[in-house]
Amino acid sequence: MKQVKLNTLKQGELFKRKADAQKVFIREHYNRADAFGPANYTCTDYSDIGRDVFLKGSTLVFVGFEF
Repeated sequence: MKQVKLNTLKQGELFKRKADAQKVFIREHYNRADAFGPANYTCTDYSDIGRDVFLKGSTLVFVGFEF
């Protein structure tokens, strides 16, 4: 498993937020900064598509795992 910045992943790639985490997320679209909030990426929980988190592009995430 290796650690990379979120903004280096392509849309649709899977990642974990911690090395030993059970939850897997899908990197979705980029949200530009506007009057309602800062710029971020929408990331959807792989096991619960109704759950989204919004992370900065500089967030370190883990890729290269098997599930």
